[in-house]
Amino acid sequence: MNAISKITPARGSEERSVPREAVLTSATDPRGVITFAGSDFCDIAEYSADQLLNAPHKIVRHDDMPKGVFYLMWDTLKAGKPICAYVKNRTANDNYYWVLANVTLTENGYISARIHPETKYFDLAKSLYEEMLAMESGGKSPEDSANWLLTQLQEKGIPNIETFSALLLDSEFKNRGIVTPQNEAIFALMDEITGLVTDMQKLAKNIETGFKRVRGEPVNLRILAGRLEGAGAALGTISQNYDAMAQEMYELLGRLYGEDTGALADMFKALSHGRSAQQFAQLLGEAIAHENDSPTEGSQIDVLINQHARLEAVCEQRIREISVAGKSIPDICRSLRRRINGLDVVKLLCKVESGRMREVDSGLDGIIERLQAFHDNTDTSLAELSAKASQIQQKMSAF
Repeated sequence: MNAISKITPARGSEERSVPREAVLTSATDPRGVITFAGSDFCDIAEYSADQLLNAPHKIVRHDDMPKGVFYLMWDTLKAGKPICAYVKNRTANDNYYWVLANVTLTENGYISARIHPETKYFDLAKSLYEEMLAMESGGKSPEDSANWLLTQLQEKGIPNIETFSALLLDSEFKNRGIVTPQNEAIFALMDEITGLVTDMQKLAKNIETGFKRVRGEPVNLRILAGRLEGAGAALGTISQNYDAMAQEMYELLGRLYGEDTGALADMFKALSHGRSAQQFAQLLGEAIAHENDSPTEGSQIDVLINQHARLEAVCEQRIREISVAGKSIPDICRSLRRRINGLDVVKLLCKVESGRMREVDSGLDGIIERLQAFHDNTDTSLAELSAKASQIQQKMSAF
């Protein structure tokens, strides 16, 4: 049975509510010309399949949508990445409906699956859209309003549109409370790994914070060496050794915790991409089942079937990437431990100098205490990081 009422809606500016169980699907060629229109899409949009096929997709675009949103969508898609955004569309009878639109590339264009929006991010998006529309009405370009949106997201702790996109889909998907039995295991695995990676990011952040506190100690040592003149000559050499080892440690920390290239960032990106791909695949699976039950006249669902298989393959690939990225973490932790051991030697040399210059108020004791606290904290964090990385590998191998 079709999930959507067949009652002809009135003409005018009325909202059509998308049922929670509906998945509105369509596909276009690279130019945005519709090549497939699912039955739910046709019903909500108040068009027949014949009216939609070979029409430009902008036929359903509503004037209340900021151009900056579409600027970001096309910019993301042209970069080869999927995108998810709240969209207000118009119907054939000049009514409207809101959806969370998930869009990705296919071999011959683009495909979209849209669902009913209902989380807090929907309200956030609508308020941001109002500001963007006002900006564009005042003469700002779509690029200007798009950049303003990105700034607003960053102020809310969302670094980029890709992160926001995955957040929207995950939030709305989980709010539906529907996970097919065949997907329960894979989503449960990704939830567990996400928790572990989040814990590891906090541990790495803790190391980075401690490192920043002691990063200036070589400078302090050089200042002391200059103040003590000949008596502090050894401190200058100690400072150089510490600086060199600290730089090596900083580079290793970047391999672990770098924002764009660190192993933890790679794992988090793979998790986000894999989860989104599997969620999108499930939505297409639901649409395929519905089309088989109640096909629109002339409907060809091969595009849905092919994209469903492709997205599941993407998820499998991302899971492999999680495992590969995770394997490097114990090695990085071991290398960091070796640098800590090297810094411990420097700390001991500082103690020797402090004892030798006991009669001088050198300030070395304070430096030694700070180094000791940093080394102890880092050693503990590295042990926990290695343990959590091992847990991830065990879970991956058992999946």
